[in-house]
Amino acid sequence: MATILWISPVAGAADLTLQVQGLDAPSGTLHVALFDEAGWSDNAAIDSAIVEIDDDAPEIVFEGLAPGPYGVKLFQDLDGDGMLGRGPMGIPREPYGFSNDAPVRFGPPSFARAGFDLPVEGATQTITLR
Repeated sequence: MATILWISPVAGAADLTLQVQGLDAPSGTLHVALFDEAGWSDNAAIDSAIVEIDDDAPEIVFEGLAPGPYGVKLFQDLDGDGMLGRGPMGIPREPYGFSNDAPVRFGPPSFARAGFDLPVEGATQTITLR
């Protein structure tokens, strides 16, 4: 399993491990964005990572985060253009996912559905691509 370490400099804080499942193929890149509640709706990420996929179940670790509420948005960039490919009516053509595997109904889920609390001892979120 490939592990990507992404470090955020906040001393004495928590680690967040993201396990990504449901890849159609171990190819392309994984674009991961980490949000606090204030930045969720505006897509103002507090941290992000772009990970080359070489494994069926990639794992990304954000270290040194302040404990508190967070949400994650991610997608698998299969065509290499750096953007989530969309089809007619804006429906995604590339695999994507949200923390808590929050359901999608006519757009991205709210922070209330996708948000989770990161305790000081850290946490793991498993996100299944759709």
